[in-house]
Amino acid sequence: MMTPDENPPVDGNTTTTTGNIPDADIDLRDVAVKVQNKWQNTPALTLLWTASDAFKLINDDFSAALQVRQETGGTRPQFTGKLKLLDKEINKSLDNVKRYLAEKYTKAVAPDYYAAFGIIKVKDRYILPKDRNLRSQALSLLIGSLPVHGFGAFAFGTAYWTGVKTNYDAWLAAAGEVDGTVSQKVGTKNELKKQIRKVLNALINLLKANYPDTYKAEMREWGFQKEKY
Repeated sequence: MMTPDENPPVDGNTTTTTGNIPDADIDLRDVAVKVQNKWQNTPALTLLWTASDAFKLINDDFSAALQVRQETGGTRPQFTGKLKLLDKEINKSLDNVKRYLAEKYTKAVAPDYYAAFGIIKVKDRYILPKDRNLRSQALSLLIGSLPVHGFGAFAFGTAYWTGVKTNYDAWLAAAGEVDGTVSQKVGTKNELKKQIRKVLNALINLLKANYPDTYKAEMREWGFQKEKY
């Protein structure tokens, strides 16, 4: 069944026009606030299952969730960028560890020790896992194996790789925390969005019922101005 704000195709034409209720979050917020203000000043028009004050609370929560979502999501690229640079450094510095092994055990035998250092074979290359959670685990193996094979005090030894892992884990955890917060806020935002659209649809029908001849003008007065979204 088609909802009141959907636009059916006309005469088989697949081109659609803008609906009465915007889809974009920002546009929906702006329209909802305009409608809310108009409804609060028009007490004669009522819905049995909700009221303008309750609608205001939903709008306030939606605006807050939208702002937090935008602010939190904006920090994700900072950690992603740091991790990307550190991944490049890890890939380059790992060559030194492989060199240490080749110098101590010969180049031909060195790969036999790679697994103890968290190094895996991908196609024809020996690398640390690309998956970042697995890479963090591999760094732990690498750090633990360095002193066992006499590389602990080397330039790319225990101190260096411990520092790398400390930063890597910190930025990985921060990125994960951002993702979790964003996911939660998106869920909240989407649920509030459904509630807002439900009220707006009901109010559109209310305006059509009360102003059968002039409802289009009334809708514009209430804030349903499709040309703005």
